[in-house]
Amino acid sequence: MSPQICRSPQPNELATILDQAITWVKQAGEMALRDFESVKLLPLKADGTLLTTTDLKLEQFLTNQIRLAYPDHNLLAEEGRYPQTRSPYTWGIDALDGTTCFVRGLPGWGISVGLFYQSRPVMGLYHMPLLADLTYATPAGTYCNGQPLRKTVSSDWNGLGFLAVSAGAHYHFEINIPRIRALGNMNASLVYTARGSATAAFIPQARLWDIAAGVLILQQAGGELRYLSGRPVDLTVLVNGCPTPEPIVAGHPLVVAEVRKAISSKTRLSRAT
Repeated sequence: MSPQICRSPQPNELATILDQAITWVKQAGEMALRDFESVKLLPLKADGTLLTTTDLKLEQFLTNQIRLAYPDHNLLAEEGRYPQTRSPYTWGIDALDGTTCFVRGLPGWGISVGLFYQSRPVMGLYHMPLLADLTYATPAGTYCNGQPLRKTVSSDWNGLGFLAVSAGAHYHFEINIPRIRALGNMNASLVYTARGSATAAFIPQARLWDIAAGVLILQQAGGELRYLSGRPVDLTVLVNGCPTPEPIVAGHPLVVAEVRKAISSKTRLSRAT
């Protein structure tokens, strides 16, 4: 069992937690790869989305590792519900992020883990096992496959830039941007935006685990998250277990302002006509 930390984490303490988390997500990735060629589907979830035995197996593995190391920490994960404690630490976990891609044999899935202290992100990891690709961040720095990322968020569209979106975003929103791409999951959208591969990301709605890995990675790379209305995203809402109250736009502050003007709800438009 690791020593319990009730105050704001020190750099050496975060380094220890990060080393543990890297080991855990890589082990989870190996488990997922073994299942990838023979996916076992379970009945659809209540919201109509896919669920596999791998989702449950990976979440159980990751939550067990965290509980053994830090038994007083809070856990918020996509598939299970866990007792909440008075600890200032909360983990956001999407153990198989991008289940649809996993089921369809596509590469856009990953292992997503984030740690928050009093609603402030202090660590984020996004691992894509099929690509042997790992991006992670703490306040000490952000790294992609061992190489540092410094202010890599795009500040303009550079001619061929694109907006990363969820698969159904176009159905509910008018998106007046020439190029959009669905990258498999919300954490991937944030991470690829942080790395400069995508110019910005649009997330219609999220729970903590949907963005837990990507928030700090994006912020450290020079990006921000704002609601479509322009308000800063309040992570306290998500750490408390609630969904975002409105859509999120993420990216460089200059680009976020542009994207917000280019997106509107189709529901609101239809009511106005």
